Amino acid sequence: MYTPPRPIAVTLAVAGTALLVAACSSGDGGTSAEGGGAGFPVTIENTFGSTTIDAAPERIVTLGWNAQDVVYALGETPVGMPKYSYGAEANGVMPWLQDRYDPSRTTLLDTATTIPVEQVASLAPDVVLAPYEGFDQGTYEKLSALAPTVAYPDKAWQTSWQDQTTLIGQALGKTAEAEALVTGLDDRLAQTAAKHQEFAGKTVSVVNFDTDAATVNVYMPSDPRVQVLTELGFTVAPGVSKLAESNPDKFFADISVENIADIDADVVVAFVADDSTVAANPAYANLGALGRGSAVTLSDTKVIAGLSQTSVLATPWALERLTPQLSEAANKAGA
Repeated sequence: MYTPPRPIAVTLAVAGTALLVAACSSGDGGTSAEGGGAGFPVTIENTFGSTTIDAAPERIVTLGWNAQDVVYALGETPVGMPKYSYGAEANGVMPWLQDRYDPSRTTLLDTATTIPVEQVASLAPDVVLAPYEGFDQGTYEKLSALAPTVAYPDKAWQTSWQDQTTLIGQALGKTAEAEALVTGLDDRLAQTAAKHQEFAGKTVSVVNFDTDAATVNVYMPSDPRVQVLTELGFTVAPGVSKLAESNPDKFFADISVENIADIDADVVVAFVADDSTVAANPAYANLGALGRGSAVTLSDTKVIAGLSQTSVLATPWALERLTPQLSEAANKAGA
């Protein structure tokens, strides 16, 4: 059975996943003996087995999160990709893709509750890219019957943005270009960290208040939201690290709101429904960052989505909007 992700405010996980990728053609991208083109055929390992792509794909379908960002960044256009609601524009496409999306070339797929295998089939794909997904083996086999399917390499919803980018680059025969994208974003994060020394060494927690009043979602060190912030110079709050020890396979954990002080940090990034969220629950006052003024409360679903859907396109877009708030909070924490 397909298990869709929870709403994006509590969804996207990133873990440093080891990729086991073996190219059937020459490792330097030369033309294979099979005549599939430069770098082909290529075989990519995944959690269900392996997928072989014989030639450079032309009809690309993406599933899950982020894959379409990488496809567009590599200069390709998917024939099908998911339609989004949370954080998206009215057309179901994320704001950072508005200048790339062409409705005459790309069909939006309704993946909210299930993988629409029949709709995917109607697009006659020659590859399905889903390195950050959560479908089961049965769905993988149905998709693989349609086209070579690049599934997630290890745990569901736990493939780092770097590995997603690398996998998709290999599947499209653009390994060098994908590596350049990874280097580019890594460099941008490093440059931002160098420019904002106030981030260095400050502890950080990322939490979601947009849930029931009794619990708080706390994102683990392996989650993309947290990883991006640590690349900027922040360090994971001790309480979050301790929580991760007892939740080793999760990208977030629920804690009782009464225990919110346990995950306090110099800077707390909190997702809220609206500006009244914090005042509506007196228990939140136990989070010291709120009293210090060093909490970044985010209610703009687009910015939350941009931070959550870590990718070579989403992350730069989100940081342009979020970095000033992080800077203000970090300076207050150090005052």
